[in-house]
Amino acid sequence: MKLRKLSLPKLNNLIPANYLNLPNMKKSLTYTMVLLIFTFAANLTGYSQKAGSPFKGVINYKITYPEAKMEASQMAQMPQSAKVTLNGNKTRIDMNMPSMSQVVLLDADLLTTIFLVDMMGQKVALKPNKKNGPAAGKEPVIVITPETKEIAGFVCKKAEINFGDEKSKGSPIIVYYTEAIGNNKIFYDNEYRTLPGIPMEFYYKMQGMSMLLTATTVEKGKVSNRDFEVPSDYKEMTPEELRQMFGGGQ
Repeated sequence: MKLRKLSLPKLNNLIPANYLNLPNMKKSLTYTMVLLIFTFAANLTGYSQKAGSPFKGVINYKITYPEAKMEASQMAQMPQSAKVTLNGNKTRIDMNMPSMSQVVLLDADLLTTIFLVDMMGQKVALKPNKKNGPAAGKEPVIVITPETKEIAGFVCKKAEINFGDEKSKGSPIIVYYTEAIGNNKIFYDNEYRTLPGIPMEFYYKMQGMSMLLTATTVEKGKVSNRDFEVPSDYKEMTPEELRQMFGGGQ
């Protein structure tokens, strides 16, 4: 069965597309990384909590690119890991690369997403203009299979996600998840929003590039409220101001 990769929307409106056309390869790669992180984070929009015992702690993910066709020098610029910190209805995502570091702060109660980017000596806090609304489209159908896999020390169940039509049934989204960590959810507005557990291995396809995220370690506790606050040395910007910073017009 062919795996169907999760396809995410492009966020080119955040940063001018003509930035990619600059001759400086380092800037082009940096632009791509920023866009990739924004796209990734836009769909990790929250952490809903059920009655019971929600998880509080950190999940570290390894990122690989099984289908990527890049030179080794380009691959070295891509994110290799993601650190996801969870506490109640708040989520923090850290992804670091040689040219930049970025943090995404998500609040499922307020439906807000804040991007923190430390790049080329500039620290920016980007707050999109619109709040994240409820997920649109067909409700995902979760099919739990008998197959399991051990990931980060947890026996994870394999689930196949479709949308009720024959095409998605033929190539469902594949995810391995666990209910053993906590009875909460990282996702609430994408294909994984009805998953009955925390995803431990799953695909994302962003800007035509497939990323496979696999949990490597799970650390309970060690979470502070300050982890979800914007540091004082970050300058708040709107998407329009960020576009201008990259040399784009209105």
